[in-house]
Amino acid sequence: MKCSFCGYEIERGTGKIKFMKDEKVVHLCGTKCEKNMFKLRRIPRETAWTADYKAAKAMRMATEQHKDHSNQKKAKSEVRKAKPEQKTQSRQSQAVHSSAVESRAK
Repeated sequence: MKCSFCGYEIERGTGKIKFMKDEKVVHLCGTKCEKNMFKLRRIPRETAWTADYKAAKAMRMATEQHKDHSNQKKAKSEVRKAKPEQKTQSRQSQAVHSSAVESRAK
């Protein structure tokens, strides 16, 4: 059985079972989960030590890595596009510079 709040496995013979008025059955592994769920009314996805939070965090990290990776690809492609322009500009400046040097030498 898994805890309804934290999502961790409950050992046999331990924990609590609560029966709600709306016929829901809530399995809790201990008083920590009971207090967080009923007294403090915390949401498992926003409580750092729960399995739901860890799963949501893993999803966030995966999407962030995907975004970072795609941003890196975009930056590399922009640099590659900019490099040929720089090369042509540098070649033109070299040609102008070399013609100026040749005219001075004469």
